[in-house]
Amino acid sequence: MLKKIIALVLIVLAGGTWVYLDYLNKQELKAAEEVRQAMAQARAQAQARAKAAEEAKAKFEAQLLVDLTTCKATAEQAKVDFLDANKKPVRRKPGQFTVPAAVQAEADKTLETANAACQATYDMHLASGT
Repeated sequence: MLKKIIALVLIVLAGGTWVYLDYLNKQELKAAEEVRQAMAQARAQAQARAKAAEEAKAKFEAQLLVDLTTCKATAEQAKVDFLDANKKPVRRKPGQFTVPAAVQAEADKTLETANAACQATYDMHLASGT
């Protein structure tokens, strides 16, 4: 009879241990799932931040390129205006004009300088990120 009681106590202890270990396993699985979900959420947030940063950089570079194009167009227009202001009428040919070579060379040099300044400004802004 004592053997039966000891066997029964051992069976109950083994069953209790089994239930307790199963409970601990479920708690561990639950914690692991929560960590996995937190990691997935953090990864999604990091990807969203990276995408937003990439879009902002592309927008910034596009704006810089527009500014560069505008600057170069303004320099070209200044050259045209300078040439128009310094054109001389051709003798005995009414309505025809000519631009002296020195004025043309000065206009070309001014345009080259302005374009270089535009490019330098673009490069500086691109390098500094502002």
